[in-house]
Amino acid sequence: MPPLGQQPPYADGISVFAVAAAVVDGRPLVVSASEDGSLRLWDLATQKQIGSPLTGHTGAVYGLATATLDGRPVAVSASNDKSARVWDLTTGRQIGSPFTAHAAIVRGVTTTTRHGRPAAVTGGFDGAVRVWDLATGEQLAEPFTGHAYMATDVATAELDGRTVVVSSGSLGAIRVSDLATGEQLGEPFTAHKDTVSTLATTTLQGRPVAVTGGHYDGTVRVWDLATRLPIGEPWTGHERGVSGVAFTTLDGRPVALTAGVDRTVRLWDFPTGKQLHVFTGHTDFVWSIDLTMLDGRPVAVTGSSDGTLRIWDLQFGLEGAESAVGHRRTVRAMTTAVIDEQPVVVTGSDDHSVRLWDLTSGQPVRQPLMGHNGPVRALATTVVDDRTVAVTGSDDHTVRIWDLAAGKQLGASLTGHTAPVCSVATASAAGQPLVVTAGADKTVRVWNVATGEQIGAPGISHRRWVRAVDTAVIDGTPVSVAGSFHGAIRVRELATNRQTSTPSPGRHGPPVQQLATTVVGGQPVALTTSENWNWEEDVPVRLWEVTTGRHLGELPAVNVQVLTAASVHGHPVAVAASGPMVEVWDLTTRRQIGPRLHLPDAVTAVAVDEAGHIVVGFRSGLAGFGVE
Repeated sequence: MPPLGQQPPYADGISVFAVAAAVVDGRPLVVSASEDGSLRLWDLATQKQIGSPLTGHTGAVYGLATATLDGRPVAVSASNDKSARVWDLTTGRQIGSPFTAHAAIVRGVTTTTRHGRPAAVTGGFDGAVRVWDLATGEQLAEPFTGHAYMATDVATAELDGRTVVVSSGSLGAIRVSDLATGEQLGEPFTAHKDTVSTLATTTLQGRPVAVTGGHYDGTVRVWDLATRLPIGEPWTGHERGVSGVAFTTLDGRPVALTAGVDRTVRLWDFPTGKQLHVFTGHTDFVWSIDLTMLDGRPVAVTGSSDGTLRIWDLQFGLEGAESAVGHRRTVRAMTTAVIDEQPVVVTGSDDHSVRLWDLTSGQPVRQPLMGHNGPVRALATTVVDDRTVAVTGSDDHTVRIWDLAAGKQLGASLTGHTAPVCSVATASAAGQPLVVTAGADKTVRVWNVATGEQIGAPGISHRRWVRAVDTAVIDGTPVSVAGSFHGAIRVRELATNRQTSTPSPGRHGPPVQQLATTVVGGQPVALTTSENWNWEEDVPVRLWEVTTGRHLGELPAVNVQVLTAASVHGHPVAVAASGPMVEVWDLTTRRQIGPRLHLPDAVTAVAVDEAGHIVVGFRSGLAGFGVE
């Protein structure tokens, strides 16, 4: 199939060796790097170059990665001039001095965090793998060594509770090293008989895996990082070397994409290796590939020796498959429920609709629930008279209750808020199902879900609009916990909607963006996160004891925009999303569970159930994962 678009070509004979997707000021962009040592920034929607080329390298740039540094989108480039450089994508300026410790060409680069700080990992033709502090440019610890000739590519993963660096070499060897200590973990294993030309990591059924591409044999192979054993047979199809690999989910189906020097881009079922589609159009070697979202559609961006960038609509790569019927705009809220013994996901969107999805298959079930006249930003479920109902809050200032089995609204809309409803949560008090709602009108309100009656007077102790609310139980008394744009956190008894005499947590500082509650060690705990304003360079997730208001510490997850908490298999966990990355945390140990999950676009909603099913929303798409 032809590409969706093609960026203007470079000068004659100038190859595009690397591409990386980013979001700058809300716009989907791609950074490209080329044979002439320059980086260029492109607007994917308009297919126009933004600003002037970023110059500084004196050799070809083969490696690119993106990250966030002090709230700013940045790119890290790796070059034949033996250096790596960090670039501010908003201003187009280089940050700090080049990283120059490598004694030879630098080709491999990835970004990660080390001890909560953003870091870059580089691999060079001197055989060394080095770790750098992105903010200071300082090299962290001694280089990782062991590759006989050159380290061709690098990636990171979570293995047995620690972050590891996976690196490939010219003789086909793969090495796994502890990011924090540099210690090599186990013996290296041979992925290909000759050079490994591309390397990436992801998860497969909860297991960290590496996916490698051969420079000479043209195969793609999947490796279990815990056992160092191959998973399945090699994937065959490329006629020559494989130069790039990336992963995403299409209609709930995990897939991989590869770029090759045979001028093709190929779509594969992951992990069976069944080839689903071959994208053709480049007229020379395809060197690199990355994934992003454009107008709500998953797309791949590729760079080639033909001097062009091309954009490919991945949905059309599923041969014979039709797009799933779903939301037409961004998913803003979601939760899980059970209807007639069927586990479902309930979602609310900017398209004003509420929709239900089968949790197992990911397919839509029943008709969408329509009635709101504005975006649906808040959603929770409860049970009324043995019926599972959803409670939704909208920018139209109303709260609505829906019978999910019958697919219809119950009773009249709940009115009283005079501005958008930002958050809703459900609970039970004295046997009555209640919902607490928070809004941009600075109020917190409590309603009887069965009767629709408002309980008590609106809580108006907040000085600014209330962004987030959840419920908890203190000594048998159900309470609401709400966080506001002013930074305050308030606790109220649900039965009266009056502020409790229990000390509320101290002023949070920046505006409370997300709030979630759960039980840790038998005590109700609230988790909060904030917008990254000027109070701190990186805003962590904070934990508070609801009973006393005491600050319990922090999770090393920073700049989180979407947050939820739940008990999974009896253990309290938090799910935190920052941009397109999702992390799962054990709240008892405060350690990350499994590897970081990478989505094709910024996550806008997340839900987790007691069985460990995680569902995330981004633009008009959904994706599902599991916590083991």
